[in-house]
Amino acid sequence: MFLRLAGLILPSLLLLGGMGLVLPIATQLSHEYQQILSLTPYPVAFIVALLGYWFKRSQILFTALNLSGAYWLIQHGLQTSLNQPDAFVLFSSISVLLPLHMALIAIYKERGLFTPIGIIRIALIVFSYLTLYLSWANGSIGLYLADLPMSMLEMLFHKYYLSEAAAITFTVCFIPVVLSFTIRKTYTDAALLASFISALIMLSYFDKPLISALFVSASLIALAISIMQNSYQMAFIDELTAIPARRALQDKLATLGKRYTLAMCDIDHFKKFNDTYGHDVGDQVLKMVAAKLNQVTGGGKAYRYGGEEFTLVFPGKNEEEALPYIEQLRETIANYPMHIRNQDRPKDNDQGQQQRHKRDKSEVVSVQISIGICEKTADLADAQAVIKKADEALYASKKNGRNCSTTVHYKPKPKPTRRGQRKDYA
Repeated sequence: MFLRLAGLILPSLLLLGGMGLVLPIATQLSHEYQQILSLTPYPVAFIVALLGYWFKRSQILFTALNLSGAYWLIQHGLQTSLNQPDAFVLFSSISVLLPLHMALIAIYKERGLFTPIGIIRIALIVFSYLTLYLSWANGSIGLYLADLPMSMLEMLFHKYYLSEAAAITFTVCFIPVVLSFTIRKTYTDAALLASFISALIMLSYFDKPLISALFVSASLIALAISIMQNSYQMAFIDELTAIPARRALQDKLATLGKRYTLAMCDIDHFKKFNDTYGHDVGDQVLKMVAAKLNQVTGGGKAYRYGGEEFTLVFPGKNEEEALPYIEQLRETIANYPMHIRNQDRPKDNDQGQQQRHKRDKSEVVSVQISIGICEKTADLADAQAVIKKADEALYASKKNGRNCSTTVHYKPKPKPTRRGQRKDYA
């Protein structure tokens, strides 16, 4: 789990680290280039918001709106010393408002952008920053200095710019942001967490020139990358089994050379299994088979072809070389004891323990697969021809009694199939 979470957020953290390395260099640029850098977040925010709208990612759009609103106020009202009352109150307000909006966005559910709840969420962000801007524009925001709590007047640490109130807000708001990331484990939540960390760094070291331009840009770029990662996930990764899908297989086939082997795998009696236990259990079977196939060795790669059918690809191997790894997988799946959960779920732990003690052998079943194997040869024009031949071999395995592998070219010595004593529904 830790590796999965680290892999999700690592690209965004590397992006933030890169911006930290660029910061000293950016301050040495000419005034014209610094002006260009200071304007960069606006077009990037527009593009990210447009992508969020196009791909129906409301959290992305809300975050882009939140970051651009805060950055707009920073550029208009905080390009001066914080010793001035107007600037101090504005900075203190942004330091609380920015993480607060991020926490709310993290717990939002995708309910559409222009639904009533979506419009309310957009209006909340716009209204809060617009109110701050109007108060600053008419010079009245500095009048609230005497009304600020002491925690917003005293800086938490002398070397940092965050007040105690802002530090507490960031700490409290960090909880829903990191919980959303660890629970949902999506690229969007990883980008939100990176944006949160970026905002904390930006406001803590606010005296650094161009820090707001660079770190807001980095946050927005991380959001854009998350959209592309989500799109790739949806297009190339099967949602149910979490292994590469058919589109990823087509891309892989386009890169293979003249020597490879394909294995078409099909779950035996899968329809009967669904009819007996229900589609929820059928989904569990698909996940189990996919997980086992995904552990293939020998340089192979597993893909979900569609329905209950999977494909194994072995680049650089012929049928004889790939067969031992395929047979190992087939036997692993056939010997795996799959427990069928009782549909009448217990209401408490005591009932659950009683049901577990009463579990009988009929609740443990064996899932089996049939496999057809074909290598690329000169008489097969392309990968589709190889797949067709592998499919024919797969049907031959079905006719030969299932739970076996059939090759097109290589003819191994027949082995007696050892069947388990568990009930065979699939």
